[in-house]
This record gives sequence, C-alpha cells and structure tokens, in this order.
Amino acid sequence: MYYSPTLWGADKGKEVSFRETSKKLLALKLPAGTGNVGKVIASGEPLFFSGKGADAATLKKMEVGFEVSSMLTVPLKTNIVIGAIQVLNKELSAGTGGSFTPKDLSVLMEVAEYSSTLIQRMLDPKFQLTPEDTAKFISKFTELPLVTKIDDIDMDEKLVEITGDAIIRREAIFPYKKTGTNSCSVLMINPLDYAKREAFSQATEMSIDDVKVIPASLLDALLKKCFGEKAEVKKAGADAQEEVDIDEVKDLIAGAYTEGGTGEVKAADLESEDSAPIIQLTNRIIEDAYVCGASDIHVEPMEKDLLVRYRVDGMCSEKMRLSKQVSFTMVARLKIMCNLDISERRLPQDGRIIFKKFTDKNIDIDLRVATGPMNHGEKVVMRILDKSKSTLPLTSLGFSEENLAKYRECVRQPYGMILHCGPTGSGKSMTLYSALGEVNTPDVNIQTAEDPIEYTLAGINQMQMNKQIGLTFERALRCYLRMDPDIILVGEIRDKETAQIACEAALTGHLLVSTLHTNDAPSTVSRMGEMGVEPFNISASMVCVCAQCLLRRVCKN
Repeated sequence: MYYSPTLWGADKGKEVSFRETSKKLLALKLPAGTGNVGKVIASGEPLFFSGKGADAATLKKMEVGFEVSSMLTVPLKTNIVIGAIQVLNKELSAGTGGSFTPKDLSVLMEVAEYSSTLIQRMLDPKFQLTPEDTAKFISKFTELPLVTKIDDIDMDEKLVEITGDAIIRREAIFPYKKTGTNSCSVLMINPLDYAKREAFSQATEMSIDDVKVIPASLLDALLKKCFGEKAEVKKAGADAQEEVDIDEVKDLIAGAYTEGGTGEVKAADLESEDSAPIIQLTNRIIEDAYVCGASDIHVEPMEKDLLVRYRVDGMCSEKMRLSKQVSFTMVARLKIMCNLDISERRLPQDGRIIFKKFTDKNIDIDLRVATGPMNHGEKVVMRILDKSKSTLPLTSLGFSEENLAKYRECVRQPYGMILHCGPTGSGKSMTLYSALGEVNTPDVNIQTAEDPIEYTLAGINQMQMNKQIGLTFERALRCYLRMDPDIILVGEIRDKETAQIACEAALTGHLLVSTLHTNDAPSTVSRMGEMGVEPFNISASMVCVCAQCLLRRVCKN
C-alpha cells in the first residue's frame, strides 16, 4: 500500500491521518469475491471506473481518506489469478485532472504481467514460464519485434536450405531473409547471445542485419517444417542424458567393412556424417564416451580386430571390438578431424579435435589426440576435455587444513616458482586453475601458456601452443616476459630451455606456476638440475613444490 506525498504536502497532521488509515486498511479482511478487487480476482478481467454516472456512486463509498475520482484495478495472473493491483486517482501534475486514460490501463496491465510472474515464482518454486511468455519478456526487454506464428514469417526457403539444419540447431538461429550479398535477417530465442551470433556468422560467412525474437517452441516447429521430424533444437545438457545407440551403427559398419573388404578409404567416406557409416561410428564412440564420463578413449589395433577402450574413474575397460578392416579407416577419419597427415603412418603425431565442428548435438568438448605406430597398426588415444566443466575451489581438492594454509600463503607470494608434480591425469592442471581462481582479481595480470587450454577462465589471458608454427612453451614464455605479467602459468616444463626461462621469470619479479613429471616433491629439485638449471637458481626461485595423485573415492551418497 502506497500513498503519494502530494496528498498531504506540508501538512504533517494529514500525513499522520493517512498513516493511521493505511494501518486500518491493511488490517481489513473481506470475504473472497466481494468488493471491486474481489470481482477482478474472481473474473480475471480488469475494471476501469471513470467517476462519472453510476461509477461515481461506487467510488464515493471507498473509505481511503480522500475523494476518489478515478480507479483502475488489474488482475495479477499467470496460470491462476493470485491477486490484483488497484490504483486510485492520477497525479494532478500529469495534466488529466486526476482521471486515468485507456493508455494508463494498458501500462498497468503490463506492470501486472511482469509482477505476477515474479510473485508466482516466489510462491511456487516449481513454477516455470512458458516459452511464449519467455519470448514475450525477452522481446520487451530487448525492444526487438516478437514473432509467434509461422504464417507471420516471409521465409526464403533457399537461404534456409543453404544454411542447413546442423548450424541452425547448434546456434539456435534461424535465417529467414537475405538483406544483402553477405547479410541476412534472423530469428533468435535469445538475441543477447553474442557468442552464438559470432559462431553463426563464421559458419555461414553472413553477417546478421536484424533480429526478431521467437519462442523455443516456434523454432522447433520451423525446423520440423523445413527439415522433417528429426530436426529439433537440442536443449543444453539434454544430450548427456541420451543413450547413444552404437550397435545400430555397428550393423551398418558390418556391411561396409566385412572380412572380405579391402579397408581402403574412399574420399566420400570421410566427408560428412551422413555419407558413411565409419563417420557415424566415430562420432558415436566419442559421444558415448562423453556420456559415460570417460576421461580417455583408446582405439587399439590388435592382430585380428580393433579394440576400443574407455578410461572411466581411472580404470580402463573394454567397450567394443570391431573388424580389423575398420582400423585404418577409423584412424584416417580421426586424423582428418584433427588436421593430421593421413599418409604418415610411421611416426607419432599429436593433434586436437574441436568436436562441435563435427556434431549437431550440443556437446562442447575438445579432444587431445595422440597417434603412434604399433606392431598391428596405428593406435589413437584421445583425452576428453569438457569445456562445460568448471574448476573446483581449492577447498574441494582434498588438501589437509595445514597444507591448504601453507599453499594459499605460497600462491600469494609476489614472485617465485610453484611447481606441481605427479603422474599423468592426477589433476595438476585443475589445482593450478583453482589457485589462479583464488588470486584472479582485476589488479593482477595473469597470463597462461597451455597445450591444450583445458578450462577457460574469465579475466585470464590464455594462449594455446601450436608446435606446427613454432609456438612452444619457450617462445610463449619469452613473449610473456615483455607483456608485464604478475602471474605466469606454463602448462608443462619439458625441456632445458623452458626450465631456464621459467627460472629467470621467477627471479625477475613474476610468480610462475607450472607442472613437472616427477613422482614426488623432493625429486623435482634433482629433475630441474638434470634439465640444466643451476642449483643456486633453483634454490633462489623455488617457493614450493606440491606432489599430488588422484585417488578413487567411495561414493559420497
């Protein structure tokens, strides 16, 4: 309940009188359905009294402490009516003589529409907005036109066909009209998702000229209309709940690559997901591993067959065996996905797969790929890096209280070198990221050199290594020393040059954090010495060494 101060002006006596009236009205209880508010709540329809004719008699009966000349009452309703907003007399300064207008009614109805949703969510935590309501609010908030019917869209079918359902589903952006040679008008569920807009422009080489808002349900309907039943926008995280039917694709493989097959790669076999069973199988294996929570995928050629294994919770387990003839083709497909040389089969190669380029599903993962020649063919191991996962806080990593206090003190040192050691996959990078998360403030410049970038952190400058063009840890470190950093993270110290520059960085006023492959903390010192770093430099630069390993944990539930 709110009284406008213009009712009493400088008269303090009137102000006290209105405060007393307010208390009485707030304590008043009426039977449901009675009075003006009761009627509005019962009918769900607004009331507009102008103070003329029969309306005037109704308004005079209202005991609110002042004469009522005009009244608006609007229901607060979502899927049910939960109350009403009532306003009496317009401010005289508005220039309408204290009377409301039909325009005021539409404004109040808009206020009621927003308010009712917020109040309903407070009353019922399970209450969800419909896609149509969400789109309506987004449209008002962004001041962009709203489209609610397919018939209202003047669609350029050729443009939709050229764009393809994969890009439309992945970015949730529907292009419906060309506005120039390289520009178009689009429909979006969330026009403020600039990352998707950028991704759409890169994929289609078209800039977005203007945007209209549509409900998610209408985007699904448009995709079904243009591309058939199978095309629906995948909701974030939905893929993780789906079972991936590998057996179905294995049956297709059996027909294409039987014992009598040559195993030769055809150009068409390696182009798109729809063109060959081998591509579908490769994608399904990666999707299935992601759903199973695997950290690594091993594709291993044996004497008579091809073995696929997943590492889940630190333990390798066999997933499937395929015909030996599939081996060469699958390895070639994986090499193409990470831009490696498919003709080179005698030397090990390293690469990276950005998986969202090869799938329509909403799975945003990267894979670090290593290939190597074995006695029965090339083996491929893929490490899954889930970009949607965030780092854990330091307190959740298993430090004892004493060690956590010591470590936090070390991380806040102005300069020096902090090294993490332990076996592969023991969570060294996770600990470093968590530590950076604690000291990541606007007044600190943090630069990282990583291969690959495992987690993307806001407010941190991250550089991806690229050996093919000569961008190594050593070169990145030399670059960083001229870029005024406070803290430098180096993914790994592998060679003499990187070790020596890391020591120099630590001695010249920077805090350097990195990882090293040793079994325990004390042997780190001798390992640095073996790499050619002078002992006096090691003692001067090293702040702390943290050794860690990953343990299987009993289920918390």
